Amino acid sequence: MANQNNISSENDRRQISLNNQTLWNELSSAQKVAASSLFNYGFELKFIRVCPTEKVVGLLLDGKPATINDEGDINTNPGIDIRE
Repeated sequence: MANQNNISSENDRRQISLNNQTLWNELSSAQKVAASSLFNYGFELKFIRVCPTEKVVGLLLDGKPATINDEGDINTNPGIDIRE
């Protein structure tokens, strides 16, 4: 049974990695640079919100959100709630 749990865990990690790679590929160059700087602090890429006027990247660290706008500007106090 432990072997089956290990396989399931590995599949979960691959899916998470694939999802992050998919999101990463959607970022602009400026957003990638900004996101990379937040990764150094432990933030994880969680979502991209595409609006008619901009694409906002959402990251999360210990329940605390951060966002990155189209220009690569980081907001560590965006005033948004993140659902888990």
